[in-house]
Amino acid sequence: MAVAVRAFRAGPLTAAIALLTTATFAAQLAEPAVVDLLHRDAALIRDGQWWRLLSPLLVQPSGWGQYLYNTLGLLLVGVAVERRLGQVRWLLLFLAGGLAGVAFALLLDPSGTGGGSSDAVAALIGALAVLTWRDSSPPAMASRLYGFHFTVYLAVLAAAGPTAGTIAGALAVAVFMATRAGRVGRWGLAAAVVTGALVMVGLGDPHGVGLLTGLVLAMALARTAAKPTTPRPRSGDELEPGVGAPTGAPAGAAPPPQTP
Repeated sequence: MAVAVRAFRAGPLTAAIALLTTATFAAQLAEPAVVDLLHRDAALIRDGQWWRLLSPLLVQPSGWGQYLYNTLGLLLVGVAVERRLGQVRWLLLFLAGGLAGVAFALLLDPSGTGGGSSDAVAALIGALAVLTWRDSSPPAMASRLYGFHFTVYLAVLAAAGPTAGTIAGALAVAVFMATRAGRVGRWGLAAAVVTGALVMVGLGDPHGVGLLTGLVLAMALARTAAKPTTPRPRSGDELEPGVGAPTGAPAGAAPPPQTP
């Protein structure tokens, strides 16, 4: 309960969308026909069911694994992006990424069906990469770790299958943690996201379109967003916002001498 309260305070729109997708998933478990009502279907879209351009973001046809992974990313990355860009920009990123992913899937496989919020989460990860590269104080480590795993795992999955994707994702986490979550520099996540997005688009994976949508939109939106006020940490440090030297004391300063 305390975690849920903190999520609502830190990112109320993120938490609301997570609750909406959770409620839809619960309805899907109780009545599988919910998936048929909301999933991607080109023929039904042509017949006038235009809501299917966005409603696939609410269902998770692959079940628990898809729901848990996507919702975890929505909460971790979504809160970080919402705190930096605000709710209006967040919603624009989420909807644009989801719509772009659905449109790309319809273009490549007009007879196919599907769903899931991962294309929209991908757009948030693209925005997170831009914010990490642009801002002097990086977003929370957990959000960047998820973004790194998401990109590497899905790019290798598209190229070489699930076994290779799982191994690559685990290695990505190990490398990320071994470098203390960011000693590769501010460009590290952005480089991984750009590379992974291009690989996925080339292989026909809609997640790549979601990542690129987030990258492009965030570069424009970030110019109008307020920059975080946390001082930039010293070279080599990886401080989270709000963690650092006491007010009025420079980082690394020695404590005042004790009086006898």
